[in-house]
Formats: sequence, structure tokens, C-alpha cells
Amino acid sequence: MCAFREAVESAGHAIYWTDRSGEIEYVNDAFETQTGYTAEEAVGNNASILQSGVHGARFYKRLWDTILGGNVWEGQLTNERKNGERYVVKQTISPVTDTDGDIVRFVAVNQDISDLREVQEDLQQECDRFASLLNAVPVPLVITAFDDAELAVERTNQAFKDTFGYTDRQLETSPLDELIVEDPESGQARRINERVKRGERVREEVTRRTAAGEQRTFLLTATPLGSEPHEESLATYLDITDRKQAQEELERRTQELEDFANVVSHDLRNPLNIASGHVDLLATEHESPHIETIRNAHERMQELIENILMLARQGKAIDETEPVELAACLEDSWAMVETADATLDVRTTRTVSADESRLRQLFGNLVRNAVEHGSTSPDTQARQDGGEVTITVGDLDDGFYVADDGPGIPAGEREQVFEAGHTSTESGTGFGLSIVAEIVEAHGWEIAITDSESGGARFEITGVADPT
Repeated sequence: MCAFREAVESAGHAIYWTDRSGEIEYVNDAFETQTGYTAEEAVGNNASILQSGVHGARFYKRLWDTILGGNVWEGQLTNERKNGERYVVKQTISPVTDTDGDIVRFVAVNQDISDLREVQEDLQQECDRFASLLNAVPVPLVITAFDDAELAVERTNQAFKDTFGYTDRQLETSPLDELIVEDPESGQARRINERVKRGERVREEVTRRTAAGEQRTFLLTATPLGSEPHEESLATYLDITDRKQAQEELERRTQELEDFANVVSHDLRNPLNIASGHVDLLATEHESPHIETIRNAHERMQELIENILMLARQGKAIDETEPVELAACLEDSWAMVETADATLDVRTTRTVSADESRLRQLFGNLVRNAVEHGSTSPDTQARQDGGEVTITVGDLDDGFYVADDGPGIPAGEREQVFEAGHTSTESGTGFGLSIVAEIVEAHGWEIAITDSESGGARFEITGVADPT
């Protein structure tokens, strides 16, 4: 017994025992240090002197029911020192029986875990804060780690659960690829995993499956969070299903439009060529002012066919660009357009990143528009002063402009001029500026109309990238 008492007194944890009613019969030195009560103050008092008021009557009733039933009670509770300071202990209370098996006292061992509890609470706060940050991200996000060759889910945000529809239980017990990849052994899924395991960052378009069996398209970005294969990686899934479907629908409609335009142009060109040939034959046999009128109508029909084909093809996005010198491209366009007595004033030395053939079409249509609206041809809206139009091309900070000294475009009509079929002249097809707008949009540029220095029309193309 002396050896036992010596062991108890030298123990690092607070130890005390009470009778069956809870009256303290003995405390060790560590008890005095932990609680602030001396042995003289504690012995003879009930152990309730340590209660802090944090735990209610039901808590202590369950504790007493356990130990009076002959069982050991283990748990954490908040006690109060003599000076009123609260502290947290990990407590074990064991019943002690006599030779007849009757409980005669209880031995309590208290380990002060206040510092550990504080660390745990701080850690829990950080975990809660991290979870809140993850859930605030509107994009599906998952943190995974490789368990052998399989991706094990460690944490997801709410957007991931909402998008994919899997329960926490499913995510915890099944490899991620088995849940969301149609074929986990597919070449793409395996290749992505291998790259992430090598420490590479992956950004790739993938198809994934929801819990409801729906296939959706995502832009996956997977980023390793450590250098070792078993360490974590972060993956985000940006849902691009609707955008992908819209793109595919646009491509389908564009192809249908081009096919339709090709068919129409073929069906129109054949009879138009026949009609033009017969007009030439008729001109050799007869002299009539109506022949030239018919020729003009044929030329207008030919121009309409070309514009319809061009408009149908402009809807395609531009995949590749190259450095293009604006001045050289402009000269090429100028040589291919009927410019009458118009004058070109080139004030640009800029080189831009563009599709050269489409940029040539853009210049050609803007030059043709300026000539048609600013020349002295009797079948156009001639300028009042009867002079020849001058077309000026110059640089802007992020683009270029094409201006003329013609009659200009009224402010109320500037939005309408880019609509297909809109024209203010009898000879115009109404497609020229519409094609210009399509070319600008296909490049990702912007176009606006304002007044030139002389009061004519000035087309400003901005957002133009320089070659990289």
C-alpha cells in the first residue's frame, strides 16, 4: 500500500478518491497544483467544488449512473480552479470494491488538456473557415489523394455536391473516377491521373457523369498540392455543357447556311450566266437602251450572290491569325475594288494579328461603301459639291480607322447600317457593312461609326491585337 501511495503521490496527473457520496478522501500533490485547492481544503468537501457550471444536471446524472453501476466513466469536462479559472480535463473515474464486491469509493484521474483543447478548437475553427471558403466558390471543387492508383475523395465543396449529386457517403467510400467517369479505365482519365501524379498541372475538356446519369462537359483543372504521388491534388470542374452545345449548334447552323448559300448560288448562277450570254448576243443584233439596263441588273444579281456567299462564310470563327501589314493589305484591297476617281490616303504603319484574306475583304467593303456613297456617279447618292471622295486609313491606340470625306452617316442610322440588307442607295446590296461587322466580330474586335474630320463617315476598329 505504501508503494501504491508513493506512485499516486508522484503521478503527473491529478488523482483523488471519494466515498460513494462524492466526498473527497484523498488528493495527491498534482491535484493541489491543478486545482489550487490544498489537501486540507479539499479533503472532507464534495468533489462538486470542482464543478464550473458548464455541464448540467443531466450530464452529472449520467456520470453517477455509470460509476454507481460499477462501470468506468471516461470523458472530457470543464472544471473550475479555486481562483475561478476554468480548465478542461480528460477524466477517468473508476469504482473500487471491497472483498464482497460492493463499491466503497471512486478513484478519479484528471489530465489537464486545456492547451490541447485550445489547439483543437483553433484547428477546428481553421477547418470550418476552410470549409466555408470552399463552399463560397461557385465552381465544383474536389480535393483528392491517390490511394494506390485510385483517386480517393478527401473533401468537396457544396457546388460539387450540387452539380454531381453524390452523397457524402458515396464520395467517402468509392473512388472518384468510379463515380463520375463513364469509363474509369479510359485513356483520357488514366492519362490525366498519371500527369497529376507526376506533379503536372492539367487543364483539359472532359465529359463526366452525374449521380442521375447525365453526361455533362467540363473544363477540368487539376493541380497537384504536393510533390509526392500520395499527396493531395485540387480539381475544379467548370461546367461548359451549355456553351459547348451552343457552339456546336452555331457550327451546325453556319454549315447549313453555307450549304444553302452554295446551293442557291449554283442554282442562280447557271440561269444568270445563260441570261448574260443571251444579252451579249442580243447586243450584237440590236441596239436598245434596255440592254444596258439588263446588264446592270445581271451585275447586281452577281454581286448579291457573291455577298450572300461571303456573309454565310464569315460566321465561322477565326482559328489562325498571322502578322499582317495594314498598308500592304489595304493596297491589295484597293486594287480589287472599282474606285472610280477616289483617292487613298494611307497614314498607317501598323502590323496587326489577323486573318489576311478576311481583313482584305473588310477593307474592300469599306472602300466600296465610301465610293458608292461619296462618288459623283449618277446612280448613287452623290455629294453635293460634286468632288471625288478621299479615303483615309490611320492608326488608333488599339486599332485603326477608315474615314472618308463623303456625306457621312446620320447618327440615327449608324446602328442599322450593319444589318444585312440595309442600304441607302438604289445600287447597293445592303450586305457590304454587314460583312464588315461579321469579320470584325470573328476577330474579336469592335467597330463603331463616328464623324470624320471633314464630316464624312469614320469607321473605328478597336481591340486589335499586335503580333506576339
